This record gives sequence, structure tokens and C-alpha cells, in this order.
Amino acid sequence: MAIDTKTTLTPRGDRTGFDIHRKNTDGSQTVITQKLLPDGSRKVTGFKQTENAKEGTTTRVYSDGQRVVQGRDFERRSTASGLDFVARNNGLREAVMPDGKPAFKDRFASVRDSRGAERQVIERSSYVNWSNGRAEYQQRPVVRQYDVGRIHGAPVAQYRPPVLAPDYYRRFRSNFSTPVVLAGIGAAAIGSWVAFGSPATSYTDPAALMGDMQIASGFQQGNAYATSSGATPVYDTPEAAALRNQMAQVQQQVGSNVAADAALNSQLGRIDMQGAASQVPQAAGSNKPTQIPEDARLQIRKQVRLSVAMQRNGRPLVLDDVLTSGFASIYLFQTAQPLNAPSAATASECFLYTGDLIGFARLPGSNSSTAEMRVVASGANSCRPGEVVQVPLTDLQEMLNGFSERVGDNMQRVTACSATGRC
Repeated sequence: MAIDTKTTLTPRGDRTGFDIHRKNTDGSQTVITQKLLPDGSRKVTGFKQTENAKEGTTTRVYSDGQRVVQGRDFERRSTASGLDFVARNNGLREAVMPDGKPAFKDRFASVRDSRGAERQVIERSSYVNWSNGRAEYQQRPVVRQYDVGRIHGAPVAQYRPPVLAPDYYRRFRSNFSTPVVLAGIGAAAIGSWVAFGSPATSYTDPAALMGDMQIASGFQQGNAYATSSGATPVYDTPEAAALRNQMAQVQQQVGSNVAADAALNSQLGRIDMQGAASQVPQAAGSNKPTQIPEDARLQIRKQVRLSVAMQRNGRPLVLDDVLTSGFASIYLFQTAQPLNAPSAATASECFLYTGDLIGFARLPGSNSSTAEMRVVASGANSCRPGEVVQVPLTDLQEMLNGFSERVGDNMQRVTACSATGRC
């Protein structure tokens, strides 16, 4: 609906919210979205989009200060922590800390297989370890290797775990001889980041312990990515503050125009134009534990068992194998890097942070480069559970990579702590 020469409003079909598009005098546009949340409150988000034809970039600055830059051959996502995540069209990725140092960086490398044949791989060097929500630089980078796969012609990294001695995996194939008590650091790590309907105090099944650790470690890392580490939080940057001021003014103007126009008022029905003008979300980080549905918890445990078996056999976890399996419809992905996710039904967007759990709302078609994913569990200010969003298939493969890497890390943790009977 045209509100004036520069502004249009699109109400949701169910009348639970709307999208406002405003063309600005500098050629940019501002998009404002109001949603009705399950608890009855209303949430307003928005972004300002600027096109640079000379550089071939599209930049979006969001109301919480985050930024996404889409270039000809890359996408850069800047989070509230000051971290920049860059995904390039050639399959390489990197993350840059607020001080300009790399958190991790990919490069192409050549290796020889057991037969002496040379093949190309992607080598990722990780310089930072995330502990208790903070970045710690490592004395030596952790280097991992990835096969170079392709999704609809686009190169993508596929993590290939190292094969360890068979005895290493044997302890994960049967129950602990005596229950392992969840205590100290382990209890704090799980309890601080996730909340299960039936919390465990001890474990007899290694996969159950690792599954709960797998979920919690993802949300712990996600909180670190989302929490500001700079002197000035991105929420307080001049661009973000100016955008929020503009959003409030536009909502007020649209509300006044609608109130003065009987035809518009009739068309919009019961939509509340002003109900959330002051409820723009602030800092993205939150220490409030994320509620995890029990069926999702059990599914992750099954996937941990599968991942351990695949690592024992030296097999990478590949998206195409998931899609062609009989359990694709129930498979859960855990976000590995923050990404902005367009709604599958409206013009709005939301963010998925590391740790969030998503599953297929609909399996992608053979020619599709994206998938419709339903949010199952998510942290503060992430896309809400139940929302259906569009996610590139290349990002789904990166989620599988991250899942496999954390399984390897958690196997080491469980190996070390289970020997004492306390994790």
C-alpha cells in the first residue's frame, strides 16, 4: 500500500505485523519490520540498504548495529562483537577480530594422498580459542584440512577429520563402566548456555554427554560472537543510532497518515502501527540459557553417534549425503557462523547466531542453491523458533563442518574428564 510518494507498507496476511519500505533522498532505502511475538509483545527491526554501483556492493546496516556487505565475489557479515566473517565465492572463508588480527583464515593448499597423487584442499588456520565467551589467542594456530567440494558449481569446504587409532574410538561405543558425574566446569558450561527439560547430573552413555556438550558449546561460542568486545558496542555506533531514530520517525509518520486516511485505515484493519516504536532490540548477546526441546536434544545425540562413527572411518560429513539419506527431514543443523537469514514468506530478515538449531521446513529442489529452514531453538535476538528462513546450501555445509569439528573437540574433553569420573 502506498502511504506517500516515498513510502509503502505491506501488511502480513495474518495481520500480525507489517513491512515498511522508505526510499531515502540519498538513493538508499530503509526497511522496517514489525512482528507479533508468541508472548503477545511486538518487536521492531530494520535496516538501511545502500548500493554502490562502482564497487559493486550492497551494504545493509541493521538497527542493532550489525552490518552485511554483499560484493561481486564475497559476503561480509559484521557482528556485535566486532568480528567480521567473510565468505568468498571461491569457497574460502575467514574471520577478522576487532583489532584486525585473524580469528581464522582459509587458503588453498596441495597435499599428497596415500598413493602419492596430489590433490587440492582448503587449509584453515584458527588463531583464536573461545573460552567462557571470550577470545583467547593461541600460541600456535590449529590447522585443519577440508576437501574441496561443489554445490551447484560453487566450491565449498568439506571438513575431513583426521583418523586416530582405533582404541581412541572404542570408549565411545559402549557405556561408561561407572556413571560420569556432571560437576564443576562441565556443569557450569552446560547450565550457563542451555536449559533442558530434564537436566542430567550424571551420564552412563558417552553419546548423551557429548550430545549435551555439543549443543551447549555451540551456544557458548555464539554468545561470544554476539557480545561486544570493543570500546564502543556496535549498537551505539552513529549509523545504528541514526537508523533507529529514522525508524521511529517513519513509524510515527506512517501512523499519522493511516489515521488520517479512512481508506487506508479500513484496509489495514487491526494492525497496531505504534505498539512497538520503542522496542528496537538492543545488544545481541545474552547470558540467559536457551531452551532446548527434548526431541531436538535426542536428535543431536543420534547425530553425535553418527559423526563419531564417520570420524572413525575417516569420512567427511557432506550435505549431499544428508540430503539423499532417509533422515534428511528430521536432521538438525547447528549454525557455525553468524548469518542473516531472509524470511521465506516476507521481506523481513533475522539473524542466526552460532549454536542455533534449524531443520528443513522443505527439502531443497535439485536446482535450488538455498533451503527453507525452520528454526528449532535459538538464542536471544536470533530468529525466533518456528520462523522459516532461507539459508544458502553452502552455509549448511559450513554448519556440518562446524558440527564435526566440535564433535572432535568434545571427544577430547570427554576422554580427559571421564577418566576421573567427573566432567
